[in-house]
Amino acid sequence: SKGTAAPPTFWMPAKAPKYKPDLTEIPDDTLQGSMVKVYDMVRGLRYDSHGWDSFVYLDTFPLMLRCELGSADTVTVAATATTLASAAVAGATTIDTSVALTAGEYVVVGAGNTLETHLVSSVATTTATLATPLIYAQVSGAAVTPLTSHQFSLLNNSAEGNQPPSVTITDGDGEEWRQITAAQLDELTIKGNGTGLVDYTCTWFGNPAATNVTAPTVSYSGEQAAPGWTFAASVGGSPVGTVVDWQFDLKRGVKPIPALTGTQEYFQYFANVLECTAKLTVVEQSGSPQLTQYLNGTKEAFDFTLFDLSSGAAMNLHTTNAVFTTGELDRSKEWVEVPLTVQLLPSAADATAGGVSPILATVANSQTTSY
Repeated sequence: SKGTAAPPTFWMPAKAPKYKPDLTEIPDDTLQGSMVKVYDMVRGLRYDSHGWDSFVYLDTFPLMLRCELGSADTVTVAATATTLASAAVAGATTIDTSVALTAGEYVVVGAGNTLETHLVSSVATTTATLATPLIYAQVSGAAVTPLTSHQFSLLNNSAEGNQPPSVTITDGDGEEWRQITAAQLDELTIKGNGTGLVDYTCTWFGNPAATNVTAPTVSYSGEQAAPGWTFAASVGGSPVGTVVDWQFDLKRGVKPIPALTGTQEYFQYFANVLECTAKLTVVEQSGSPQLTQYLNGTKEAFDFTLFDLSSGAAMNLHTTNAVFTTGELDRSKEWVEVPLTVQLLPSAADATAGGVSPILATVANSQTTSY
């Protein structure tokens, strides 16, 4: 229930957490016979904001997607593990398995230094076609482990204003613990490049923090963050192997509603309509394909996928209908780059919770219960 404190369920590794109480001080600026403008300051309504930067850990990050997009988690539990029935070379787009895989599932192939994760796009008996080519050569008998998929899209079928769920944020600053209830996720930015870990930033608004909080038992998982180089992009169904950096921006325009409740808290933190845009920079290629798509106003499917190197957990950000809205040539480096911005357009194909959605986010990991 919004506003009711809940104990921590997911511990989120964070960098630079930013906690800020937003208290309205109301001035008494009446005329009282002296050469003074303000005679008193009276406390008004208050909300608290919180936010942090972090890397994308795919065991806890699905919570961020659910809180921004709003839909319930559509869970597809992992199938039975199997092995490769024959060796597969690096660059292959098909694998033969001892037990048939299922189209649409994510599977971890190999282990250790050759671990990689792929989406199975189609299956013919025990031959599976992968959405992206194998990165490594895989030996016969290599493990093939299906993952449990969690899907999220924009919420449109709720009878209560299509509001995403809220959370309780529990925050320790080294001296005391605070809890912010009814916290609503406002902005979520996900970005990456080839030289670092995929990271995100988030901003929340919620009730004034309670400070009479018993110190909880901290319990971080051993999940590894996803490196940027595992990222794979596809535009219009064709792989784009020249992406230098990328970014997704999801914004809800959350606003506190100042209804009179008899308390200092705001009535609700209202999540507005979703704004969903992206940016990517590519190395210029012959024919300038992405700049040409921008100039032609081509609408097409976009897929951004990545995985971690420990569990093989994967994330896919998909839109069926997107269009480049700006594009240019950047000659500030020794090579030529093409910075582009993208508008993700809504479609029924990407909606799991009524209406239309501009994005369908899938995380495949080992958690079999819903977020």
